[in-house]
Amino acid sequence: MDEERIQRLLARWRDLESAREPWLSSWEELSDYVLPRKNGFRRRSPARAGDERIYDSTPCHALDLLASALGGLLTNPALPWFSVRVRDKDLADAEGVRAYVAEATQRLTALFNSEASGFQAAVHELYLDVALLGTGALYVEADAGSGARFSARPLSEVVIAESPRGVVDTVLRRYELTVRQACAQWGAACSEATRKKLGDKPEDKVEILHAVFPRADRDPLGLGCRHFPFASVYVETAEARVLEESGYLEMPYMVPRWSKAAGEVYGRGPGLTALSDIRVLNAMSRTALMAAEKMSDPPLMVPDDGFLGQIHSGPGGLSYYRAGTTDRIEALPVAVDLKATESMMEARRESVRRIFLNDQLQPPGSPALSATEALIRQSEKMRVLGPVLGRLQTEFLAPLLTRACNVLLRSGHLPPLPPGLSREDLVMDYTSPVARAQKQYEAQTLAQAMAYVAPFVKDNDPLGVMDNFDADRIARHAVELFGAPQDYLRPEERVEELRRGRAGR
Repeated sequence: MDEERIQRLLARWRDLESAREPWLSSWEELSDYVLPRKNGFRRRSPARAGDERIYDSTPCHALDLLASALGGLLTNPALPWFSVRVRDKDLADAEGVRAYVAEATQRLTALFNSEASGFQAAVHELYLDVALLGTGALYVEADAGSGARFSARPLSEVVIAESPRGVVDTVLRRYELTVRQACAQWGAACSEATRKKLGDKPEDKVEILHAVFPRADRDPLGLGCRHFPFASVYVETAEARVLEESGYLEMPYMVPRWSKAAGEVYGRGPGLTALSDIRVLNAMSRTALMAAEKMSDPPLMVPDDGFLGQIHSGPGGLSYYRAGTTDRIEALPVAVDLKATESMMEARRESVRRIFLNDQLQPPGSPALSATEALIRQSEKMRVLGPVLGRLQTEFLAPLLTRACNVLLRSGHLPPLPPGLSREDLVMDYTSPVARAQKQYEAQTLAQAMAYVAPFVKDNDPLGVMDNFDADRIARHAVELFGAPQDYLRPEERVEELRRGRAGR
């Protein structure tokens, strides 16, 4: 990459950073009040804890609950949340295809649940960013050990741009590595100034820019990473030096937004909606603490003369006054209605919890529920989160599954495709909570229908009621309803052979 292209890339970072500027004040304030460890939008002293503005932890807890609920609903490691299938139903029954689909599903599940891949830790950080700031970024890279590695990128490091269809297709990330880390990753490609520091200053910082964007000058039929759909360029910004130039076959960054106004690039989350309540709640908490302190240790009214020495107002303190005088130390009356203050604060807390959907995701004092009540409760959650789940599925879950499957195929962590099956034939389906709730409802209606007709089929079904039901279709549909592996089912041709064999005995 020549000098002119490097400067254009750095200029593009500055332009996108300027476009992000109007959001920074809100993101900084939200991070200070709710999640200080995420506040990388401005530099602060390492000695600061970062929580100096927090006087009430309700918003922090509400955010944690919403992020945990999203993880439980969308990517729960204890439940199947995706499936692999073959697009062509005829091809799906081919020899070895069912077994391959089951194996691929099992290995992908193991990847997402593996500690080595870091998915569960990274996705929780992503949900925190999306719920609080409205936008998050997850990077998926190939890894020799686990097959793929997932890492959440701080929003403070990232700027984005959209395609004409409103899809994020450009991500520029500026971050810092130590000299030792940069030299270990890129070696001789690092600038001479950086390599000189390796001996005596290995922990000095080096600023890196990673740019991923669509290639406009590629040959779709060409070979090599320079003809991949997405370019990848690492630049050492201080020296304007390219460290690495390669490419990706699919976008490695997933950038989901909670919701997005027309004409905007960055998302808006519940945190932005709750910001005014969070400000007021912390101000009220601070004032209430000051009032309680004044009530427990009120200011004193002391005469300007008549006392000997210093006034001691602490426990067991002695203050001497002149004999024969009537002057005394008196407390300044402090009249504060702490009950009214607490009532106002609780109203703000409830408002924050509602904005973060805590009342919908975890109703207080919920008793044990029956299966039907649990299904109704789950449906209510889905109605509340429906629009958000749709955007997250489009911008995060669907591209995540596609990227992970392709990375595992290319790295050999998935078995080779069986004869007659190509990558284009495989479909990665995200099994949304809405779809699961619908399937549970279908399963219940089937059970209810069979229970209703049961009295009519006694004594070997003399009325022929069961002739109305397609037993094979019910059996195969039951596997889909309850998420059983597809390789449990025999191909339809094999079922017919077994039946002909039994009939010929």
